[in-house]
Formats: sequence, C-alpha cells, structure tokens
Amino acid sequence: MASTTTQHPFAALTPIPPALPTIRDEDWRFTPLKAVTAQPWSVPSTAPVKHDTPDLGGARVVFVNGRADEAQSRLSGLPAGVTISRELAPLQQASPERPFVALNAACARAGAVIRVARNVKIEHPVLVVYSSSDGAAFTRLRLELEQGAELSVAEHFCGTGRHFLGSITEAVIGANASLKIARVVADSAQAVHVGEFNARLGRDARLVLDSIALEAEFARTELRVELDGEGSHCDLRGLALARGTALFDHQIHVDHAKPHATSRQLFRNVLDDRSRGVFSGRVIVRPGALGTDAQQQNNNLLLSDDARVDTKPMLEIYADDVKCSHGATSGQLDANAVFFLRSRGLDEATARHLLTFAFANEIIEHIAVPGVQQWLSAQMGERFHGLGGTARSNEQ
Repeated sequence: MASTTTQHPFAALTPIPPALPTIRDEDWRFTPLKAVTAQPWSVPSTAPVKHDTPDLGGARVVFVNGRADEAQSRLSGLPAGVTISRELAPLQQASPERPFVALNAACARAGAVIRVARNVKIEHPVLVVYSSSDGAAFTRLRLELEQGAELSVAEHFCGTGRHFLGSITEAVIGANASLKIARVVADSAQAVHVGEFNARLGRDARLVLDSIALEAEFARTELRVELDGEGSHCDLRGLALARGTALFDHQIHVDHAKPHATSRQLFRNVLDDRSRGVFSGRVIVRPGALGTDAQQQNNNLLLSDDARVDTKPMLEIYADDVKCSHGATSGQLDANAVFFLRSRGLDEATARHLLTFAFANEIIEHIAVPGVQQWLSAQMGERFHGLGGTARSNEQ
C-alpha cells in the first residue's frame, strides 16, 4: 500500500515510515488524507507556543511541539496515592494495520503516566495541554486507575499555524474505578490531528468520555473501549463543529467482552460551508457476553448545501439475551422551527443560530469533567459567531 505522495510525508521523522492508508481501506473510506500528505512534515521547532487554556484548579501537564514543558506544567500538590511521571510508556495497542500507531511508536519523544492508587479520589481534574506551532510531533499519555480510584482528566489540543500532532492516550481502569475525560480540539484552522484513546475496563468500572472538535483543518479521533469486566459501563459522547473545508472524523470501537456490561454513544456533527463530517461506530458483543445493553446514536446537522456527512453505525452481535440499538439522522434545520422563531420577532439568522446552538449544546451541557463545560460554553459563543448556515431556505 503506497503513500499518496512520492516522498513520504513523515520521512524526516523516521527512517522507515509505515505506508499510510488510502480511501481503499475500509476504515479510511470516507477520510482522505490530503491534509496529511499535502507536503512533507519536518521536526518541530523548540520555540515556545502561546495557548489559551482553562484553569481547572489542579495539576497541569504541558507538551509543546511534542516535548515536555516543565515551566508551564504544575505537578505539585497532588494527594497521597497520586503520581504524575514523565514516562514514555510502551504502547499496548500497537499493530502494523494501524500506521499512525506505528508512527507514534517510532517518533514519540515525550509522554506522561498518571497513576491513582486504590480507593483514592482526586478533587480537581488533571489538565493535559498539547500545544503546537509547526512540524509534526507525537505524544503519549497513560492513565492507570487501581480498584476504586476516581480521576478526571481534560485533554486540550491547541496552537498556532500549520502543524501535525499524533497523540495516543491509553487507560487501564480497575474494578469499581471511575474515569471522566474530556478531549477538546480547539486549534488553528491549519492544524492536523490524528488521535487515539484506548481503554480497558475492569469489573464494575466506569468510563465517561466527551470528545469535542471545535477547530482544525483535519481531526480524526479513534475511541477504542474494551469492556473487559462484568458490569462495566462506558458513556461516550462527541460533538464536531466544522466550517470552511474542515474534516472531522470520529471512529468508535466498543468491545463488549464480558456479561452485563453497558455502553452508550451519542455523537453529533454541525457542518457548515464545505466542511465534512465522518462517524463510524462499531459495537461488538462477544460470545458469552450475556446481558449486554448497548445504545448508539449519531445525529448530523448540515447548515450548508455543500456540507457533507458520512455515517456508518454498526452492530456485531455474537451472543443471545442482549439489548442493542443504533441509529443515525442527517438533515438541515427544521423550516417550521425557523418560521416559529421568526414569528416571535427574531430575524432568520438569529433563529437559525439559536436552533443550531440548541442542537450542539445538548452535548456540551452534559460534559462530566468539572470546569470544562463552563469553559466550552464561552468558547462556543465565539465559534458560533456567524455560524448561521448557508443552506437554501424552503421559502425560496
């Protein structure tokens, strides 16, 4: 499988870069890599990068252009039983079929490991900042929660200019442990992201994850969750607000490996101008995973006649006595709802704005990590400025 360019775009970072996927690969069928392969990527500079991030009141881990930034990090004041170390932990999900994982294994130079001991709870979320300005960088984060532990994490991707970031976060959640995590891409309009989150849950463990994409040229997020303990639960939510020619892609893999586990998925795209959204959700119910309860829903709002979405919800069920459902909807704003608001004195642009905000805010208002919801609400005010849509009205 050959790259789409004569010179591999990551040749400057590793001697033998893996072949990149193409639209002939099923998992990349709707996600062309033009933003990745347009020109070769170089090693990023060491210059500092300004970034606007929330202060969540707790520890902070900062990566700048793929390197640890000790000056901007804050690792003191952690409770007993919690450690944050600068480690490049070995990947648990490496596979030759996943080239960006292979690139991370070959190119990552900085990482962190957060460990929470048995029955320890952290009051404030840990903020992990990935700030970039140029070149291509790779980072790695590992979260280890022992039995009964509780941890909240906010991952914030930001920066300036054209750059590439390949990030991998892996979580091991012990029995009765709970992890809440929010991943927010609020970067420059020229940024390119390929990120993965991989989690394995023990008995009665709980994971709540929110993935928010506000700004980038290209952002693909893969969420892989293995419910490896009886009674475990994951709640996955996502929102993408795309404009211009941006492409935002969510790839979801939920593996019900043990009985009586539950999963919930709710992902929404708001697409304006000539942007594209992709959702691919796969739920696998393994043999013997009796009592599985899995729900998956994808809703898409197209504000422009030129916007496009590709959605592919999937169920693979190999056990009896399960309750599983999936569905997807795509469409424009309801003309009757717009008319109703206009009849109450609003102009058309304001009416469309309010309806669009309401559609997206259903995800934002349920973000579980403390402090992130408030910060995102303010960010959405800026992102929604002028996001009224250009679709042709039914009145025309």
